[in-house]
Amino acid sequence: SSMKRLHFKKRAIPEGFTLIEVVVALAIFAGASVGLTLAFTSIITAREHGVKQDLIDADLRAVRLQLLLEPDLESAQDGERMETLSSGEANWSALIEPTEIVDLFRVEFFVEFSDPPENTSEEYRETLYLLRPTWSKKEERDTLFAEKRKALQSERDFR
Repeated sequence: SSMKRLHFKKRAIPEGFTLIEVVVALAIFAGASVGLTLAFTSIITAREHGVKQDLIDADLRAVRLQLLLEPDLESAQDGERMETLSSGEANWSALIEPTEIVDLFRVEFFVEFSDPPENTSEEYRETLYLLRPTWSKKEERDTLFAEKRKALQSERDFR
């Protein structure tokens, strides 16, 4: 009895990728590339904006310091011109009003830059509250102290 050997015909296994597999891989790669490119450009733009903002913030701190160094009210209101590191020349002034609290002043602070960084405003404005006894006038200070003394006395008498 002889055994017959069965020979199976081998099918040819295709080597390589089909066209559909290649197209799907290219689509995935293109989508990932677009996403990474958008993320990269967003990061670069945000970094540039942050650098510009840091420059303008440093210039504003320097100009604010000039306001704080002014010994008298009139000089502080008149302001002055000064050269900044990155925004050209700064022309600043202030509108200063006393408040109901002794030696506390409400300050409207204005700055105009001659050459601010790209896409930033030339004009800047903020409201500050400064405790500056050197800006107080003796008469105003005495009047406020007298009013506060009367208010405290009235409150004590009321109790």
